[in-house]
Amino acid sequence: MSEELEFHFEGALADRNEMNFYEAARFQYAASRLLVKLAQFRAEGSFVKKITNSSNYNILLESHSPGSFNIRTKAPTPTAGDKKFLDLSLSELLSYISERLIEKGDEDELLSAISSHQALLSASKSESPESVDDVDAIVDKISANPDLKKFISKDQLELVERRIAELSRERILDEQKSEIAKIDAVREQKLIAMSAPLLSEMATALRRSANSLEVKTNINSQTATVLYLDKAVAAEIETAKVDREITPILCDITQYNKETGWGKVRFSNMDAVISFSIPSDIRKRIQPTLIDQMKKDKVYLQSYIVRDRAGDPIRLIIVGILETPKD
Repeated sequence: MSEELEFHFEGALADRNEMNFYEAARFQYAASRLLVKLAQFRAEGSFVKKITNSSNYNILLESHSPGSFNIRTKAPTPTAGDKKFLDLSLSELLSYISERLIEKGDEDELLSAISSHQALLSASKSESPESVDDVDAIVDKISANPDLKKFISKDQLELVERRIAELSRERILDEQKSEIAKIDAVREQKLIAMSAPLLSEMATALRRSANSLEVKTNINSQTATVLYLDKAVAAEIETAKVDREITPILCDITQYNKETGWGKVRFSNMDAVISFSIPSDIRKRIQPTLIDQMKKDKVYLQSYIVRDRAGDPIRLIIVGILETPKD
């Protein structure tokens, strides 16, 4: 058996079944290194810095097909005799790192977008959404029936496509939480440090060659979208850098949405408020503690800091909560 991953580009040159050669080459180099290293991690629980003939897993590139621009890969699934640190597909590992590195879409903006399309609500037999759950139910209907996309404007469709991928990742990670639990803090740290610059390289394909990138998986005829990038998200990925180390940060949680895992904090030594996210696979575990800690003026969060080119923090990825030090 094998697992198929499709990288589907739309917009710009991709609509003519073309891509900028330099951008496409950088994308394929980064994507190939990422998949091979994820395959190594699945087998060994680690990966090597340099890919050699002995560490190069047999992931194949399939021929291109006309229409937009698709790059298809085929990776063999492990058999009984293969090494297996994790019983996960490459798309499940890709979901794991994407959940940590990709900023979530704006739920309020998505709710407003869907509410404004009465034709969509009528066609999907839905009431006007009032909550995140209502929005997600409609997004699920759109995912199951792509014909409904014709009722949504092009700009707002990007919000929907992004949420389809987010929901897919959340469900994948929830189904595989027992395997994912084998990834300890040290291994998580190494995965993020390895994956962040490669995702940044992949995002260069959205400079001129395409307006969006959708990563789809196909295992045993079961398809799912695990990643969706538009130009705005790609630009943020290209310019932002994720710290290689976890940093304990003393801060005040000013806002938190328990349905999405997104919130805002103010650092104890700064006036600025920045956003944070909790990856969905650990949200249920640490959310009760976080909500309880919000009663305090200061909370100690274990975080990866995402910085802009100047090195200033722009958002946090929360992976744990420490006991608040006493004065």
